[in-house]
Amino acid sequence: MENDFLNEIKGELKAYGESLGQLGQLRLVGIVSRILGLFLLILTVVLLVFALLTITAVACIDALAVHMPLWAASLIIGAVYLLLLVVAVVCRRTLFINPFIKLMLKQVKSEDELAIQSMEAAHKAEIQRIRLETRVDNLTREWSLYTTLLSRAWNFIAGKLKR
Repeated sequence: MENDFLNEIKGELKAYGESLGQLGQLRLVGIVSRILGLFLLILTVVLLVFALLTITAVACIDALAVHMPLWAASLIIGAVYLLLLVVAVVCRRTLFINPFIKLMLKQVKSEDELAIQSMEAAHKAEIQRIRLETRVDNLTREWSLYTTLLSRAWNFIAGKLKR
């Protein structure tokens, strides 16, 4: 009998461990899917910005080509874009890396906050359940005390009436 009890506890602990492992895997999948979605969004935005810059460059070259030779207009717009590239490389930490890291941390933090909130809600529910059980136990004790007192009083009255 004791061996069956230990085997049952061992099986439940194993199932609990497997559940925790699966929960960790699901959280990891959630975080990775959010990060991959973020990467796809960033890739899409970068491609759209590149297309916008290309169209803008061609339009500016055509507008400048009216007043000067085409090669000079191309050099001027190329220099502007080269200047933009230098600014982007020099300020890469401020413009790209820090916002990207903050966005990644926000994605991971929001997942952790949801887990913490669900644990807090479960904890509050457990506290409410314990309080309710305690209250029911107290009411049960009071009821049994009242019924005992009432039955003793009834027996006392019945004994007095018989005499």
